[in-house]
Amino acid sequence: MATIGSIARAARVLDVLADRPQGAALTDVVSQTAFTKTTAHRVLASLQEINYVFQEPATRTYRLATRLGELSRRASMIDVGAMASRGMDRLAEITEDTVFLSVPEGPVSVCVARRVGAYPIRTLTLDRGDRRPLGVGAGALALYCALPDAARQAATKVNRLWLDEYGFDADRLERSHAAFERTGYARNDGSVVSAMSAIALPILTGPGHAVAALAVGAINERMGDDRIADVILPALREEAKRLAQRMSDWEDTTDQ
Repeated sequence: MATIGSIARAARVLDVLADRPQGAALTDVVSQTAFTKTTAHRVLASLQEINYVFQEPATRTYRLATRLGELSRRASMIDVGAMASRGMDRLAEITEDTVFLSVPEGPVSVCVARRVGAYPIRTLTLDRGDRRPLGVGAGALALYCALPDAARQAATKVNRLWLDEYGFDADRLERSHAAFERTGYARNDGSVVSAMSAIALPILTGPGHAVAALAVGAINERMGDDRIADVILPALREEAKRLAQRMSDWEDTTDQ
């Protein structure tokens, strides 16, 4: 196995602790990372020194510390997910379909939250933490379409090989961008998973500044033009507007 850098080791340990908010014993970390006991202990000790991890005195279990949470809040992913939570619940209740929230990381779209509606056939094409190149999938396409021309071109250049894995290229994405300009929303007509479709809107907190994207996905039969226009899009626009306002207010307070 290739040598694992210290940052990658720390990331593995943090992932284990994130999955165990009640606390993880040293043996849990060892079993989940496949590190030796010495390596796991050394990584945990280093993370404790910088206050990313703390140890419960009574149980000797390890947990994530609040300083790590503060870093996440500064990166906005947790804040966006928390701010969007009620709106996503409302969307899932109204549409009975699956609601996704994605944020941009450079040329990448990251799914940070998902809600599942009551309809028995569920669209689970993305899970929390899944990453896609900008343009692939409705949420990633909404983020792509919100970019200015130069930024879109740069993203497709960086992602060229990754896009090719999905059967996408710059010309195809630009055609989707033209459709977005006409309709006001991004639409994925089963281009990632053939039986599933979705529409999405970018969450804008300033001119051209997309901080996230809200998407609603369902089986193709539930994503006809009439249902999109009458049911899904009005609810999606309302929640996108609410979230954009909340994010704008939050950005104003952090800038002060």
